[in-house]
Amino acid sequence: MIELSKRKLAYLEELYSDYTNINNLIATRVLELDHPWKQTDENIGGGRSSHISRPQEEIVIKRENDIRLQWLLKLQVAGDKAVEQFTDEQQRMYELKYLSNDYYDWEIVGDIMGCSHTSIYRKRYKFLELLGKQIGYC
Repeated sequence: MIELSKRKLAYLEELYSDYTNINNLIATRVLELDHPWKQTDENIGGGRSSHISRPQEEIVIKRENDIRLQWLLKLQVAGDKAVEQFTDEQQRMYELKYLSNDYYDWEIVGDIMGCSHTSIYRKRYKFLELLGKQIGYC
């Protein structure tokens, strides 16, 4: 088992933060792919295009080949699997840290849950490790 460094723990926290908004991130990326910005064509002359248009096929190919979209979809699956494994206590930690509008840090989460400084960071480690295992990080 790989020991998670401070950087890796911070990265996993960032992934949980992204996961809380994953549906919006995926929908935004899909829209960006399906409707890319195009510069207006001021050429009103008419030649025929030699391109055979298959818009549905092109959209599917763009989505399948887009690294960002594929990463977001993998994060969604990994996050779902991690959340399924949460204990009641870890679910409470997740709600306080990531779903609350109060932007609690781990110290405050620990205070609310009645945990000492050492205890909340030990629990945080296990909590972050769940997602790390799902994405193959540890």
